Amino acid sequence: MILKKHFINIWIRVIAILVNCFAIAFVSIPQPDWFYIINLLTLLAIQVILFVRSQNSLNREIEKLFDSLENSETTLSFFNQSNNPDFQNIFKRFDKLTEQIQKLKMDSFQKNIYLTTLFEHINIGIITLNNKGEISLKNSQVTKILAKGNINHINDIRKINLSFATAIENIKPDESKLISLYKDGYLQHLLVRAALLKFTGEEIKIISFQNIRSELDNREMEGWQKLIRVLTHELMNSSGPINSTISTILELLTLDNHNPKNISAISQDILNDTIQGLKIIDERSKGMIEFVTRFRSLTLIPSPHLENIELDAIVNNIQVLLSDESEKRGIKILYKPILSGLKLIADKGMIEQIIINLIKNSFEAINQTNNPRINISAWTDINNHVLIDISDNGEGIPQDIQDKIFIPFYTTRKNGTGIGLSLSRQLANIQGGALVLNKSTDQGTTFTLKFNRAY
Repeated sequence: MILKKHFINIWIRVIAILVNCFAIAFVSIPQPDWFYIINLLTLLAIQVILFVRSQNSLNREIEKLFDSLENSETTLSFFNQSNNPDFQNIFKRFDKLTEQIQKLKMDSFQKNIYLTTLFEHINIGIITLNNKGEISLKNSQVTKILAKGNINHINDIRKINLSFATAIENIKPDESKLISLYKDGYLQHLLVRAALLKFTGEEIKIISFQNIRSELDNREMEGWQKLIRVLTHELMNSSGPINSTISTILELLTLDNHNPKNISAISQDILNDTIQGLKIIDERSKGMIEFVTRFRSLTLIPSPHLENIELDAIVNNIQVLLSDESEKRGIKILYKPILSGLKLIADKGMIEQIIINLIKNSFEAINQTNNPRINISAWTDINNHVLIDISDNGEGIPQDIQDKIFIPFYTTRKNGTGIGLSLSRQLANIQGGALVLNKSTDQGTTFTLKFNRAY
């Protein structure tokens, strides 16, 4: 017991007061002795005063403790300042409590310094926005990105850029937006994200934004370089044989001084070789025209007509459409949705084309596989996106080319065009969806489609 001595002292004082009361009653009956009564009453008053004083002493110490806590004064020592031996144990507990509070205060102070330094160090602008549009917290990157220091309200951001302020107000939690913003004549591409904290009677929106122009420029440059390499490869494959054939024909039909030969000097063999060379030129020219036509198909994609679509009906129609080809190849197409009756927001024709492209790619991948099969499944994630997996049990895509499969015209198949996956990804993106290679091992390959869910 913390106040054992104080507890015993209370009992002694109470018993003494009771004994005194009995003594007063004894001397008052039957004949009052006023001398004893007055002395005993005086003693009783002294006892009561000392008892109350003892209790008030403890109350004052407790009040001192709460005052020190309220004023954040945690260096006060109760044990060393008290002369009352009855309260030594509780004063030791008071001192231990203040030491723990002081330690927590120091830990909190150090963590606050750490988080503040981290908050200022990161290369991302962060602001907090309440329901009234007030900005209570911001880091130095906000000033650098927006080129203005005194930003305390959403109206201050409106003065800088109205569209940026509108995007911040309307952005939803866990949503990302790419916003273009001019600063001193320099175009910035800001990736904006939001999170929401709910407190009693108030909501705080945390907005982060980062200038990713350099990353976008690097990606764009990398994309152009890859595309140029593919275009160069395709054009060189066609122009090389054409140039070689033309040189051979010139050698056959001209003299050493580059003058044309007489008709009489052209034999039947030379004529046959010339015709064969012209056929090669014609074939390669048609190939170049076909290549340009395929390239145009990647750049002239129509705008999608988005509507609510039942996924089950789409997949069932595709199964019927491809049933003859799958039966000839001996391939089973199985549709096993984790959630049935899913609806998504997409263009019906485009999503059908994407799924057909992926299934036909799987046809080629499992052409030499025993018991070939293609599995299609669907479910939703925590963000209410519809996810569609299209898997096969083929040998998989080699790891060294997995990052190239979405590059236009890249193909490892002899008769492949190299536009199927690239076109499918573009079709998914313009509908607000995505197409990714989920995994590919020697046990099979899985592509995943993501679309917004409809209700």
